[in-house]
Amino acid sequence: MIPIQPESGKPSRLNIEPPLMRLHRPVAPTIALIPAYNEARFIGSLVLAALAHVDLALVVDDGSSDQTAEIAQRAGATVIKHSHNQGKAAAVNTGFLYVRQLKTAGVVMLDGDGQHTADDIPRVLAPILAGEADIVVGSRFLEVKSNIPLHRQVGQHGLTLATNLASGVRISDSQSGYRAFSAHAIAELWFGQGGFSIESEMQFLIREHQLRVVEVPINVVYVEPAKRNPFNHGMQVINGILRLVGQTRPLLYFSTAGLAVFAIGLALGMYIIQIYARTHQLAIGYGLVTVMCSVVGMLLFFAGVILHSTRAMLIDLRQDIQGRVGAAVKQQDLGDRPQEELSIEVGR
Repeated sequence: MIPIQPESGKPSRLNIEPPLMRLHRPVAPTIALIPAYNEARFIGSLVLAALAHVDLALVVDDGSSDQTAEIAQRAGATVIKHSHNQGKAAAVNTGFLYVRQLKTAGVVMLDGDGQHTADDIPRVLAPILAGEADIVVGSRFLEVKSNIPLHRQVGQHGLTLATNLASGVRISDSQSGYRAFSAHAIAELWFGQGGFSIESEMQFLIREHQLRVVEVPINVVYVEPAKRNPFNHGMQVINGILRLVGQTRPLLYFSTAGLAVFAIGLALGMYIIQIYARTHQLAIGYGLVTVMCSVVGMLLFFAGVILHSTRAMLIDLRQDIQGRVGAAVKQQDLGDRPQEELSIEVGR
C-alpha cells in the first residue's frame, strides 16, 4: 500500500516505482483506476472482476475509515491511500499522477460502489485501444437500458443539459463515472474542482484541450440507496458548473449577461421616449433604471472581454512553462543514460 497526501497544487511526479516495472508486464499495460471511499463491501469483487480485463487495478483510497484499502490489496490491486478524505477530484488526480509514469495503452475508470460492471471494460476501452478517441464516456442512456430510479433519471438529464449548454460539448450522460482515457488525455487532464463535479469539469477540459470524445452504452446496477442526498448532490454539481463557466468561458458568463442587461436598458430607454412623446413628461424612475442597466451591462461586457484575454494569456504562459519543463526533464533523462545508449540515439 502506498500512503500519500498530495499537495493542493499540481505536482509533476510521484516518486514510486510502478509494480508493472518490477513484474515485467507488457510495456503498454491497460489499467483500471478505481477511486474509492468506504467501499469495503464492493471493492474486493470489483478488483477481481476488473483484473480479468486489464493488466493492473489501481485503487485510490480517499481516506476511508473501513477496510477498503486492505481488501483491495488482498484482491490484487495496487493501492494508494490518502491520509484523509479529499474528494473524488483529488483521488483521480492522484491516480492520473501515478499512471503517467507508465506507458499505458489505456485507462478505464470505474466507481467503487458496485454500480459499474467490469464486463463493460472491453467495450469502454475499445475506442481508446483503436486510437479512435481520447476519452470514452460510458452512457447509461444509449442502447442499453438499465433499471435507473425515476428521480435519478430526472436529475441526471437535468445536470447533463446544464453541463452540455455550459461547456459546449454535447454528450448524453455527463455524470457517468465510467470512462476510459488515452495516454494523451491522462497527460492533459488535471481537476481543480472539489466535490463531485469532476465529470462536468471534464467536459470543459475536453473543449479546452480539443480532446476526441465518444460514447458507448453501459449497464449500471443500483444495489443500495445513494450515500448522498440527491438534491444536495445536484446543487453541488450546479454550483461547480457555474464556477467552471465563470473560469473557463468568461465571454459567455459575463459578456452575454452584460449584453442582455444592456438590451433591457435600451428597451426601457425607448419606452421612456415613447412616454415623453405622448405626455411631454420625463419618467424619472424608468430613467434611473435605464441608466443603471446600461452601466451594469457595459461593465459586465467589458469584464468578460478582459477576463477572456487574461485567461488566454495565462494559458499561453502555462503551455510555455510546461514546454520548458518538459524539455528540461527530457534533457536530464538523456544525461542520466549510459553513454553508449546516447550514441545509439544520436546515430539514428
